[in-house]
Amino acid sequence: MTLATLIAGVSGFVVIIVAARAFGADQAMAEEFTAYWGLFFAGTGILTGLTQETTRAVAAHASVSEPPRQHRFPDNAARPFRMSFVIGLITLVVFALAGPVWAPRVITEHQLSGIVLLAVGLGSYAIQAVIAGLLSGNQLWREYAGMISLDSASRMVLSVIAWLLGWKLLAFIVVTVMGAVSWMVIVALSPALRKVLFSLADVPARQFLSRAVTAMAASGATAILITGFPTIVHLTHPDTSAELVTAASVIYAVTLTRAPILVPLQQFQSALIVRFVERRTVRSLLGPLGIVWGVGIVGAGLAALLGPWLMPAILGPDYQAPGWLLGLLTLGAACTASLMVTGAATVAMEAHGLYLLGWVVATLAAIVALACPLPLSVSSWLALTVGPALGLVVHGVGIQLGRAKA
Repeated sequence: MTLATLIAGVSGFVVIIVAARAFGADQAMAEEFTAYWGLFFAGTGILTGLTQETTRAVAAHASVSEPPRQHRFPDNAARPFRMSFVIGLITLVVFALAGPVWAPRVITEHQLSGIVLLAVGLGSYAIQAVIAGLLSGNQLWREYAGMISLDSASRMVLSVIAWLLGWKLLAFIVVTVMGAVSWMVIVALSPALRKVLFSLADVPARQFLSRAVTAMAASGATAILITGFPTIVHLTHPDTSAELVTAASVIYAVTLTRAPILVPLQQFQSALIVRFVERRTVRSLLGPLGIVWGVGIVGAGLAALLGPWLMPAILGPDYQAPGWLLGLLTLGAACTASLMVTGAATVAMEAHGLYLLGWVVATLAAIVALACPLPLSVSSWLALTVGPALGLVVHGVGIQLGRAKA
């Protein structure tokens, strides 16, 4: 898992750096790519709710079914893998039909290709999300890590190839969605995975789907705030040419400052849910939160000191951001990461409504902050700090009230 997390983190850095180098001074194309990238990963973020609920349901089934005669499960207990194909098809159709609405607002060229690739990629990712939940719920961490690594590494390798061959936006759109077929390779190569493909959930199919929809709504709010942030910036600030820090620079600054915290944490979400299922105490939150803030505080200092030099050195002279902004954005990333930790705890408590409420409050507050008539450099760090902080208050109060009732 540690190696897979490292690969995922490095891959994210490589792709955005390579894309910036490939587009050069064409910041309009860079903004369109990051907006498309953000939209795709906002979609995968929504579908991450499938992973979370599958993980919980399968892990809960396993924890109470030994010895098997002490617990009776419903005859129509959900089989998440079978349901994933229906969910995948629905996902494909929804994003394809919505294509004429979102595509003109995100990219100016290759709109039809962008629609088809996004719809097919997200449809495939729905199946991959469920398989990730089956792997983590059955604690097949080696196979889980292999799928994460393949997903991330394929994007990294393809982005470098596209850059070296001089390809532009269409190639990077393909790169964005390619990792969503990783599940096919893992299913073909892993006998251990094939044995657990049809694992049962601890609830009937209808209840599993209801909880999964709630989890997807919550993870969708998560995704809008995290991976969808470049898309929101692109939509709310279409022209920042007169500002000291352009939209492209802000988007890349946000991506670079939060990747070291959020990318590894996203890969450990399933492990956190399993941890909180097994240890339903507030103390179990302290370790993950301590790590998040340790990394966040140290990272903020380094970002403020080295970021103004490092950012143009890595991305090129067209991408500039002041040290104060980079430091504050890093602290904002720690706020978001903390909300991810408390969110995993609420899922483990089966408090899906609380999970959803916390992220919806955080996302709405962030959108309001971005829409304020402030310079983008100011509104961006306000959005990524105040929003998650309000969500943390909601989760914290809800967790305490839940413990009091228990």
